[in-house]
Amino acid sequence: MKSQHDFPNLNAKRPDGIKPSGRPFRVIVVEDKDFQRKQLVQILESEGYEVVASFTNGQEAVNHYEQYSRDLDLITTDLDMPILDGYALLFELVQKKPRARIVFISDDTSKNVIQDLLKMGAADFILKPIQRGRILERIKMVLDKALKSQQASDRL
Repeated sequence: MKSQHDFPNLNAKRPDGIKPSGRPFRVIVVEDKDFQRKQLVQILESEGYEVVASFTNGQEAVNHYEQYSRDLDLITTDLDMPILDGYALLFELVQKKPRARIVFISDDTSKNVIQDLLKMGAADFILKPIQRGRILERIKMVLDKALKSQQASDRL
């Protein structure tokens, strides 16, 4: 006799990091502070996201972008980093892939900075400190919007 554990729970919530296709969203994390970088990776992986790489500065991300860009869904980055900051990273990546989804996670609260980043092509800006619920909610919103946009263009 089969028990309830032999059947999938059809009401179970799909983790936010898993696409409707069943494959994980692929993410790169760019953060110069070790603790915060590890914290972001742990938060994302705990929800099913596949963190394909993490880097300590924007230059590392630019140098290795092509290696990971295939099927990449999102990049999270800090703004203030050594060697190549978030502004320059955004500029470089938008040149390579104009529709790249880049979410800034930073403690810079200047409205002008946030507006500039969004005008330059950033998908969102999340204010530090890192809070699991807020990070997951905002990233989910960005990726849901991208999925809806992709589905709409597929119908054309």
